[in-house]
Amino acid sequence: MKTKALSKEDLDIEAQFIQAKIELNGLFDGRSIKKILLVAPPDIDVNLFDYDLTKRGRSNNYPPYGLAVLGRHLLNHGLEVRICNLNHEILKRCQQSAGPSEFDFEDTWESQLEQDIGRFKPDLIGATCLFTVTHPSLVRVCQKINQIPASWLGEKARIPLAIGGVHVTHDVENILDSMPEADFAFLNEAERSFVHFVEIVNQKRPLEDLSQLIINASKKRLYFSSQSLPQEEDLNIIPAFELMSIEENSRVGVLGSWYGFVGQETPIATVLSNRGCRAACTFCNVRNFNGIGVRHRSVDSVVEELEILKNEYGVGHIIWLDDDLLHDEKRATALFNEIVRRNLGMTWDASNGIIAHSCKDEVISAAAESGCIGMYFGIESGNPKILKDIKKPGTVETFLRAAEVLQNYEQINTKGFLMFGFPGETLRMMFETISLAEKMNLDWYNVAVLQPWKATPIYETMLEQGLLGEEGKLKTKDNKYAPYNLGPYSRQRAIEKGVIVDDSDYFNTLNHLSLDKVPSPETLDDIWFYMNYRINFFRLRGESRPLKLEQGLKWMTYLHTLSAPDNGFIMYYLGLLQYRVEGVVDPTLIEKLDMRLKVSVYWRERFDLFNLSVDHLRRGEFLFNFDEERIRWNLPEHFIPAFK
Repeated sequence: MKTKALSKEDLDIEAQFIQAKIELNGLFDGRSIKKILLVAPPDIDVNLFDYDLTKRGRSNNYPPYGLAVLGRHLLNHGLEVRICNLNHEILKRCQQSAGPSEFDFEDTWESQLEQDIGRFKPDLIGATCLFTVTHPSLVRVCQKINQIPASWLGEKARIPLAIGGVHVTHDVENILDSMPEADFAFLNEAERSFVHFVEIVNQKRPLEDLSQLIINASKKRLYFSSQSLPQEEDLNIIPAFELMSIEENSRVGVLGSWYGFVGQETPIATVLSNRGCRAACTFCNVRNFNGIGVRHRSVDSVVEELEILKNEYGVGHIIWLDDDLLHDEKRATALFNEIVRRNLGMTWDASNGIIAHSCKDEVISAAAESGCIGMYFGIESGNPKILKDIKKPGTVETFLRAAEVLQNYEQINTKGFLMFGFPGETLRMMFETISLAEKMNLDWYNVAVLQPWKATPIYETMLEQGLLGEEGKLKTKDNKYAPYNLGPYSRQRAIEKGVIVDDSDYFNTLNHLSLDKVPSPETLDDIWFYMNYRINFFRLRGESRPLKLEQGLKWMTYLHTLSAPDNGFIMYYLGLLQYRVEGVVDPTLIEKLDMRLKVSVYWRERFDLFNLSVDHLRRGEFLFNFDEERIRWNLPEHFIPAFK
């Protein structure tokens, strides 16, 4: 019997495993892995950190849920695990400080990391990164780990370091280039591959089980691309909440978009009931990370997690992290009904975007009964061609039907995701998005200029068309960027605060736009400003439902208190809602807005443009014919047809 000759591909694979064995022996020097430290870097670096914003409790403080899931798997395999949540430590110490001079951003996280490594003395460190904005922090954390004095490490020359997460998966080659300190990069969902790796080092598994891994070897990177994505038996697991500070997260920072409806006194947690998404939107990276399709946890496993959060940690509100919470409508209904049957008495929101197709009366009724107070919907555009081009799993008609269902459940505060700036999108197409938003009449819309994730189809398209500049960011004339489209560190907030100088002539810019041409990137800030004002703030003038007015007052109070206390529109419409709900406007709010207009040319110009005045608050002059006024905008006449 002849022995089959090895092909070049077989020889290459065999050589990879031989080299991997040499690398692992060199890094671990024959030692077993017994202790693992999992690190969540600061969300942002020192250059973006805002002391005042963090001090008043507005910085995001999501618990590292993915690390807690991985931690549980490692604990179940007999390993010792710690989680070092550096973002939480920064927020907590900032809250405890007496002033900026007594708080040192860099020293806070560096000393905490040193302390955790020195006390725990791990055999392996894993660091995660979700968003691009966290990349500089990840780099600094990896550098710091590599600088730990050898005297702390006992017999170890250095601690091997692994990185992973969504951001790492989508741009791994560039990230490894910027982080020579990282020995390993784990791709996609890594529960199985990471646990298998530990068992391989501990000689409990064969080397051939390496998967979803790049070894950042000194001479040549080694790639092990076989898949080992977690399946249902791996998903039905309770995260290691004992390794985190669940009770503290919402006390020193913000979680979710309905934080203002829940409040600091109620501990908030995150929960994931399924992974993946049925959609294939060209701007989204969920499929790249989670794969095609949706994998569900069992209803019993999810509800058991909720019971633990409530009974052991006092959690009163949860945020679903699911990208497609209602994927299986019968399962979702069963989950909500089981929450009611067990009388959990918790509230919840869905912050990642419900797919409108599943917004059926039976499902939404069960959601409302089980404690739902808020839902986001992924809409993106009101133009049929754009929706088709980006492979959105919905049509204008689908979105309108979903909105009609939601009108029957006023207790659910509804928000929508909208985007503009797609390749080939004209101004008229953008106005169709405004029109759809007004017809749906949701309670708020997050409007964002498209900034595509790397490794998505639309990213590649925009790159080919020359629409993206430095580091894949949207190309603009001034080449000035803020890392987020939305939130406290958004480009718009940077403009409002004067960090980015807005020297455009707002009216003149709009006056020279053509409805049937694609606006240049330089004009998108001004279009965003108009769109945001019209579909979010101005629509509040036409709201008359008592429950919706109360919800609006809570939302505007939250925005003013924590998010943007110097925003003129927020102050004005907070006053309007106070008047509508309580019959009187807070005098201190009037004084504050008056002072803001006196010192800010930016806000004076915009108040003049939209015919707003602090005197409206003083006299309570908010009543007018909404339907007539909505088209009387101080803008070029050639826009009027698109407004109707």
